[in-house]
Amino acid sequence: MLISLPKARYDKPEKIAAFHVQLLERVRSLPGVAGAAIGANVPFDNTEWDSSFYITGAPKPQPGKEPSTEVNIVSPDYFRILGMPILRGRGFGPQDVAGRPRSIIIDESFARRYFPNVDPIGRHLDDNQSMDKNAPPLTVVGIVPRTRNEAPGEENVERLHLPQMHFCAAQFPAEENTLLVKVSSGDPLALANAIKKEVIAIDPDQPVAAVSTIEKNIGESLVARRLTMTLLGVFAGVALVLASVGLYGVMALSVTQRTRELGIRMALGAARRDVFRLVLGQGMILVSLGIGLGLIGAIAASRALSSLLYGIGALDVSALAIAIASLTFVALLACWLPARCATLVDPIQALRTE
Repeated sequence: MLISLPKARYDKPEKIAAFHVQLLERVRSLPGVAGAAIGANVPFDNTEWDSSFYITGAPKPQPGKEPSTEVNIVSPDYFRILGMPILRGRGFGPQDVAGRPRSIIIDESFARRYFPNVDPIGRHLDDNQSMDKNAPPLTVVGIVPRTRNEAPGEENVERLHLPQMHFCAAQFPAEENTLLVKVSSGDPLALANAIKKEVIAIDPDQPVAAVSTIEKNIGESLVARRLTMTLLGVFAGVALVLASVGLYGVMALSVTQRTRELGIRMALGAARRDVFRLVLGQGMILVSLGIGLGLIGAIAASRALSSLLYGIGALDVSALAIAIASLTFVALLACWLPARCATLVDPIQALRTE
């Protein structure tokens, strides 16, 4: 639920913070609500908000070359609502309010990039975009996992590697926020009207927008991706069937053309299992060659396919192993029937055909 406070009525940080405090208290008191939080950015909302900074005590970079970070402003329960653990340090709490030392929480990539050999907890940063040039430095109090704000298919490669910094909403009130509500059971959207009433109770002229669930947002962002992957799956299935039928046809034709040869082999003492192994082995040689060429093609096309994947790499070993095993199994079935037919050749009848 998006709540954008108009600057005409909320022209001071104290007014914004007071609205947020009242809103969260009222929403948390509603039946069925397990928690509530606000965040300037939430997962999959495609919000981009960056800020430059420099590490206090380190050599100051030249103007325009300061390191940049993705910025978010959240209330203390934000990470709990999203199920994000505090990896090190602490989360935001009652002590993080206006007039107290300014606290920030960074993500893992921020810690690895700018504090590779030291403990970032307790280190200080200066925010170049702060309106108050005399404001005290920012203090790192915790580390959390990285959140993904970009919807699949809309990723900016540069932003995927941009570290993240979270400010406390009580110390950095923002006019526009998304209200996150976690319910104990039932449909989250069933509480929408009750939450709207609480907003109106605080400010009768305050509208709300974009009432939805994170699951719905994710699903909508994946529609195009799912269609693409479904089509790829259908085409891959058709290609696999055609390849299997083609392989079967080639092997069946080979057995038919080699009927006399196979008859002679069995007449000279070759066992049926030897003939079966011969035909099946020759078929699997073709299969192995095809899989090898396909693997080379997959590696070559991995960069183009990487934008369609999330959660696995374009050269994920387990995914390639499953694909190879599936192709091998289907090809084995396609070769098995012609090899089986080869063992049924009657040596005498085969010799009479020529």
